[in-house]
Amino acid sequence: MPTLLFPRLSQTAGKEAVLSTDAANLIRPMGHGTEKQRGETQRGPGFNCRTEPDALSTPRQRARRYPIARWYLSPAADRLATLLAPTRVRPVHLTFCGLLSAVGAAAVLLWRPEAMPVAAALVLAYWFFDRADGLLARRQQTVSAWGAWLDGSVDELVDVGLHAAAAAVVAWQVDAVWPWYLLAAMLGGKHLLMYGLALEEHAASYRTTEVRAPLLRSPTLDEARDNMALRLFRAAYHLPANADVRVHLLILALATGWLSAELAWVAAYYNLRWAVRYLLVWRRLGGRP
Repeated sequence: MPTLLFPRLSQTAGKEAVLSTDAANLIRPMGHGTEKQRGETQRGPGFNCRTEPDALSTPRQRARRYPIARWYLSPAADRLATLLAPTRVRPVHLTFCGLLSAVGAAAVLLWRPEAMPVAAALVLAYWFFDRADGLLARRQQTVSAWGAWLDGSVDELVDVGLHAAAAAVVAWQVDAVWPWYLLAAMLGGKHLLMYGLALEEHAASYRTTEVRAPLLRSPTLDEARDNMALRLFRAAYHLPANADVRVHLLILALATGWLSAELAWVAAYYNLRWAVRYLLVWRRLGGRP
């Protein structure tokens, strides 16, 4: 596996500085987010973590971040944003509507576990408002760093809160404590993943090396097949990092009552991701010859 380098832009002027900048942009690794975060297809370890505003990406790029919602939820959210654009309703109002929907879902889950389909509908409403607030911000040209921070913070709160409620319900149903262990594993895995990502960028800023221009040649047929297989594998590996996929999985679990399976899956996902990520960083930053 080739080692990815993280050169810093040198202080020298002219072509060398331009070359180092271009090379750094070409080889900078993709994050999550993952899938509001880094402007790529993944959103998150949380439901909605972004470090780059959606306003800076194209509609096609934004659509890729929602492989499920793009077919039914996003068009309805876009329609609502269009209707609300000339009004006094602001994106923050929709953000809090989504938060109230999520709180309602947790309340239904805790006090009326037999009404899980209602909780599933409320989670879907939360995700609808989460789509609509960003679309409304673009319609009203009110995209801001504070709005992105608030939206991401609400999404993290909803992610933890809904899974805590799910763990409480499963623990009550089975009269055991292992669902709380799954919740702890999920939170621990998420913390290790996010902390590792933050440290990776910090450590990469200290690494300098010479950047060589790649040789330009046409790939062979075998190389093309290998690259296609690698792209398919990476797409499958990163798919669970997409918050749209995970939210719909939670909705499905609420609708069917398979909360324990969803808890186990998300706990395993986060811990697998941080373990693999740490191994990649170890290789990338000089952990092996």
